[in-house]
This record gives sequence, structure tokens and C-alpha cells, in this order.
Amino acid sequence: MEIIIATMPLWVAIVMLVVLQRPSQQAGLATLIAAIGSTLLFPVFRLFPGQLLLALVKGLATSLSVFYVLFPSLLLYYLLKSVDGMSLLGQGIARLVPERDLQVLLLVIGFAPFAESVSGFGVGTILVIPLFLALGYSSAQSAILGILGQMAVPWGGLAIGTVLGAEITNLDPSILGSTTALLTAPLPVVYGLVALAVSGGKKSVQRRWPEAIAAGVLLTIGVWGFSWIPGVELAGVLGSTLVMSFLVVWANRKLFHKLFHKLFHKAKRKRTVNLVNSARNSSEKTAHDSAEHGITKVSLGQVIAPYGILTAILLISRLVVPLKIWLKSHFVISIAAINLNLPLLYNPGFYLLLTALATVTILGTVVHKLRVITRQAWQQFIPGAIALACFLAASQVMQASGMIASLGMAAATLGDKYIWVAPWLAALGGWITGSNTASNALLSQLQQEVSIQSGLPLQWLMGAQNGASAHATMISPARAIIAATAVGWSGAEVFLLRQMGLVVLGAVAVIMSLLVLAVP
Repeated sequence: MEIIIATMPLWVAIVMLVVLQRPSQQAGLATLIAAIGSTLLFPVFRLFPGQLLLALVKGLATSLSVFYVLFPSLLLYYLLKSVDGMSLLGQGIARLVPERDLQVLLLVIGFAPFAESVSGFGVGTILVIPLFLALGYSSAQSAILGILGQMAVPWGGLAIGTVLGAEITNLDPSILGSTTALLTAPLPVVYGLVALAVSGGKKSVQRRWPEAIAAGVLLTIGVWGFSWIPGVELAGVLGSTLVMSFLVVWANRKLFHKLFHKLFHKAKRKRTVNLVNSARNSSEKTAHDSAEHGITKVSLGQVIAPYGILTAILLISRLVVPLKIWLKSHFVISIAAINLNLPLLYNPGFYLLLTALATVTILGTVVHKLRVITRQAWQQFIPGAIALACFLAASQVMQASGMIASLGMAAATLGDKYIWVAPWLAALGGWITGSNTASNALLSQLQQEVSIQSGLPLQWLMGAQNGASAHATMISPARAIIAATAVGWSGAEVFLLRQMGLVVLGAVAVIMSLLVLAVP
């Protein structure tokens, strides 16, 4: 009976989003009401009013770090959109990698994992979705492709969730990172093939399946190897950079061959110049067309600059250790009672806000439109923020009341057969919290205790915990809301859950199968 009661809020969320297809705000509110109602009606999960209020406040506190990232991201997007910058950036990508299928692989297996690895908190999704829209993909395609780009979540935010899980269980972070890479090894390839199917159908898969496999394998090898050297924190950044370099070189291999040939034969100079002039004329034509439609004329360099600034300052803040320590210890909103620890200068939201302010200066002409742009970003932000806060508050109520612990302990009674359940429990934690870091904080001690009681190797249990939890966050209400907000499509959460649900369930099944094979 306890198990049925403990899962009640989850079933409410699933029914509201998938069956009834209600907006995320309604689904979030219903889930929160179900969680609160369970604590009021059933003594086994009873919370006193003060405890309930504390859990709700903790949920709101958890939401703050996401809000801090989400709103500046939307502001940056609308600033660039106001000058048709996303379209220009899309055309720049098209010139760098002319073939559309390779563009998809570049963004899904390369750029999105890179952005997520640098910043975390779903920033990869927020940054890559507008690029797909600019390349001409529909809102539905862009949202799905953006979600697929979350394949490197275990290494997101410089592997903050992986490091936390390792610290809780006294594992070496490099061991946990590399084990996670092994248990999730086939998934980048699978997601790459799914991305091709979503963007171009069966023909795209038939044309570019070798490149999808190569890029996926390269990402897996990269995050596995770089988890050892230089360390798990930079594994996602370096692994995704490896993939982007490969795809750019592969897409332009004929041009590189011609340039190489030219170095030795001093030929075809005129044609190379013509190609450069053609690209320049195309850029100028785009800017001219934008001006004719009342949009401020900007260059491709002005549009790329904000992304370059964002990447540079994020890397500096993470890699310069003395600066990192200072940023994490100054201007921190910290309230221990509600588990709030928000380092204002270290959170990716601060650097997104700085980038947005720098973009105002870089673009020059958008200053007089800033009020309108801010209002547009705010209007898109509010619905998703409300839904997100409700789901995270419901998660905290379930944790405080013991519902999640009840589910975990029931699974732990299975003994060595728990190995079949561990990835699914981890996935449940990721889906509920919408965060690999939060899921690891919630379940790592349980995984360690089960390892001690059953004799199952902790390294592999935690690898499954880290991997399954991370991939389940892709379709969590919180991440689905972020993707829906990025495309400006109210109700997209339902669509994403229905379209991506089987893909993620399949991913967890793969992790389970590899875990069973890895543990004698």
C-alpha cells in the first residue's frame, strides 16, 4: 500500500501530461496538490505544517538556480532575434558545414554537449534550439533535437553531478565518470541516428549513418578517456570538441584536399578566392535583405561574438582555480535551512546575463528596443517558471515525507536481483528531480547501502545511477518545460514526453543490460 501511495504524485503527472495532455502549469499544480494531499491524508507519509512549508520553500529555492539561467538565456535569444541574428548564425553554420544532415550531427553530438558540459542546467538545450529554428526546422523538430543534445548530462556543468555522486560514496570521480561512459557507450550513436531520422527521415539515416556512428563513438571514447586524463570535469568539454572538429573537417574534406593540393602545385587560386567572395556576398545579401525588412543590419561576427564571450568567460571561471574558489565563496545566497546555496557570480546565469548585456553593446542598435525585448523574454519565461516551481516543490514534498525513500528501500529488498532495478530507480530519481545532481544527492547513499548489503560492486551501481538518472532528465517535466519555453510552444511538454518517452526508456534498458553484463 505504501508503494501505491508513494507513486501517486508520479501517476498524476503522467496522466495529466501524457493522457489528458494538459498544459505544464496545470500538470505541475496537480502533481503538487497530489503530493501535498498524500502527506495530509495518509499517516505513513504525514508531514507537520512546518515540515510541509519547509519542503515547499526548498522546492522554490531549488527553482531559483534554474530561473537564474533560463531568463538570461531567453533575453540573449530575443536580443539576437531582434536583429535576425539567429538566421544569420544559421547561415554561418550552413557555410561551415554545408550539408544539412551533418549540421544536425554537429549541433546534437557536438555543440549541445559542449554547451551543456561548460555550463549545465539545460543551457545546451536553450542555446541549440534557436539554431535549429534558424536552420529552418519546425518547432517540433527543434525541440526534439534540442532534447537529444542532452546526451552528455553526466558531464554537464563540468561534471558537477558526477563529482557529487563520487564524493557521497567515496569513489574516485575519474572511475565513476569512466564507468558511466562505458554503461552509456551506445547511446550517443543511437541519439545521433534518431536525430537524423527526426530531421530528415529515413533518407537522412541512409545517407549519414556512418558519420552518426563515427561521431557517437568518438564522443564516447572522448568522455571515457578524458575522464581519466585530465579528469572528469573537462571530459565533456574536450570530448565534444573532438566531435565538432571531426565533423567540420569531414564536411569540408574536399576543400581541405584542394587546399593541400594547392600548397604543392600552386593552382586553383582564383577558384578559392571566388568561393570566399561568394560566401561574403551571401552574408552581405542576408544583411541587406534584413535591412529591407526593417531589421538592423549586423555582421556574422557580431552574432557569433556573444557565444564566443559566453564560452570564454565560462571556461575561465571554471578552469582558473583561484578565481573559481573566489567566485564560489563571494556573493553567495546561502540559507542552510532550505538547502539554498546560490553563488551569484559562479552560476552560469551570471555569465549569460553578462553576455546579454555585452550583446546590447555589440549590436549597438538594439538599446532603444531593450524594454520591448525584455518584456518578450519575460512573457515567455513566466509560464515555464510556474510549472517548473510546482514540479520541483512536489519533488521536495515527496522527499521530505519519505515517499522516495520508501520506493528505494522496497527496491533494495531484492538483494542481488537489485541489479535489474538500480537503473530504473535512478531514472525515476532523475525524472522526478529534473537534475542529475539532485538525483545523485537523493539516491547515492541508498545505492551505497545496497552495495554493502548485497555485495554488488559500488562502482557499477553508481555508474548506472549516474547514467540512467542523467538520461531520464531529458524527458523530466523540468527539462521538457525548458525546451518548450525555448521554442515558444505552449503545450510542447506533452508532445516531447510522448515522442521521446520510448527513446529514453530504451536508453535506460540499454544501461540495465550493460550493467547486468558487466557484473558477474
